[in-house]
Amino acid sequence: MSASPFSEAQQYLWPTDSGQYLSSTFGETRSAHFHAGLDIKTWGQEGYKVFASRDGILHRLLITERGYGKAIYLKHPDNTYTVYAHLQRFNDTFQHLADSIRLSDYSFEMDVEFDSLAIPVKQGDVIGYTGSSGIGPPHLHFEVRNSNQNAVNALSTNLEVKDTIPPVFSSLIVEPLTKKSRIEGNPYSRAIRPNKVNGVFDFGTIRITGESGLAVNVYDQSNEVYNAYAVYSLALVHESDTLFYQELNSLSFSDSGEMFLDRIAPFGSTNRGHQRLYSKDGHNNPFYLIEKPAAQILPAESAKTYTIIATDYFGNRSNATIQIEKDGFDNSSSPKKLLPIYNWYWHEDWASPDLQSTIDLTSRKIGLPWKTNQQVIYRDSLLPINIARLFPSQNQTLLSSDNSVLIRFNEDTFFDTLSIGFTHKIVDGQYQISIQPEMAALKKNFQLQYYMGHAFKPGNKYRLFRKNNSKSGLSYVDSELQGRTVYAYPDEFGEFVIISDNTPPEISNFKIYRTDYGKWLASVDLKDELTGIDSSSAKFTINGVHGIAEYDYEENLLIYYLPNFEPKQTNQVFISVKDKAGNIASFNTEEIRTGF
Repeated sequence: MSASPFSEAQQYLWPTDSGQYLSSTFGETRSAHFHAGLDIKTWGQEGYKVFASRDGILHRLLITERGYGKAIYLKHPDNTYTVYAHLQRFNDTFQHLADSIRLSDYSFEMDVEFDSLAIPVKQGDVIGYTGSSGIGPPHLHFEVRNSNQNAVNALSTNLEVKDTIPPVFSSLIVEPLTKKSRIEGNPYSRAIRPNKVNGVFDFGTIRITGESGLAVNVYDQSNEVYNAYAVYSLALVHESDTLFYQELNSLSFSDSGEMFLDRIAPFGSTNRGHQRLYSKDGHNNPFYLIEKPAAQILPAESAKTYTIIATDYFGNRSNATIQIEKDGFDNSSSPKKLLPIYNWYWHEDWASPDLQSTIDLTSRKIGLPWKTNQQVIYRDSLLPINIARLFPSQNQTLLSSDNSVLIRFNEDTFFDTLSIGFTHKIVDGQYQISIQPEMAALKKNFQLQYYMGHAFKPGNKYRLFRKNNSKSGLSYVDSELQGRTVYAYPDEFGEFVIISDNTPPEISNFKIYRTDYGKWLASVDLKDELTGIDSSSAKFTINGVHGIAEYDYEENLLIYYLPNFEPKQTNQVFISVKDKAGNIASFNTEEIRTGF
């Protein structure tokens, strides 16, 4: 554990009265970033008090549909900050400030700084109440930030939880790193589960050819709760030589995309639960402290044993071992059959199209030349496969061989040079585009254009969706229709479909109710199966009085909020809202009885 950057004069108060237990820790994997704080358990409930952890002033109030939801930022005398997120509501003073700003145009979202007002807070002041706004179930997200607004592991302060439990290793991935590398004779990664022998997690013996890397899934726990946390430090050691070492101390929000390089999924999965124990080219990971070339393992003539050491912030430690043997297997044959590209095993410089042999994606001889840095492969009666070589320092535009698909990348979209493949087809009237590898690390969105040509049917509001493992199987991608071309802005690769969304949202179940903290609210249920609700379009009036239309996308609720709202025995209600394809729904009733 590193020495704390905080002195005894900078003591922090535990920021809520829900109890001193965590549901998540600093540096954990999230969908597109590292977790920047501590998540404090509130036991599935809302309304616990949130305290100012230190003296300071109000720096910023944030209200967003997603992300942090309702959040308070405090600035402290030493120019550090604390953040309190996913709140149910602010205290009266802060709520009045937020209301006065939002009521100027009845906007739901806001993000305003208040340093110039120098509104003081004292340690222990109630500044808000825990909730579930933004994303996730009820909990309090708490951050400590330094004077540069970089997130710091809050456990490096005086804050702590009871933890005497060592980390647990659940699985290990062995990755091939060159086109000639093989893991147990195969050109794709392999996941292994350990046996626990005499207190050590043993991953057994793995036979490899060529250079390979390790990635480990390991979690920590603390006393009296069952949540799984990130470990604080990870080391890869051979004999007495530390080949790789990381500590979760601090991070810059500009480095959030580093998560895509550091955390990977087993082949065939999209769950990025494994942390690499070697560094990738182009990274700027703030957690890496030791990264030697030998962490990319070359098998020796005799077997070698590698030790992985995981430690939590309170010094509890677990060890795991794996023995690496050299495999004499050699497969230099060319692929005889090509699988669909979403089934290939992809590396930045090579791929395995049949999961038996490999092709060199840096070669200009794997297909027919097409445009700059592009080739097209025609084989096995499959769709034409466009292969493109991409460079992080360049703006690049790719075009399908029939000119219907255009993909545009701005410079600095990628961490390092890589090759990708894409195909497209129409199946049962549905437009499908595949861009691979799905797990490629991207720093920013790219533009995807699809010209629909003669298959276009006027009057349809076509939009782009990405296939996923959700209940609906689809997630909407920000997109629009111009003429017969769909313009979309994905932030990751994968399998995409173009679908028309011509159905407006459904509005139902209007009710007026009083909260357990005495506030009158009204709400309706919203349902939209495809593009989802455009919360910025919502309008909600009761008895002719505009309110702020707050949208809870996880509960599919549109909530009428007005600071001094008092319902009548009967109420006139008007609601209108659009989905993200522009379909409009309205709800207009002359009389609603509140039942009191």
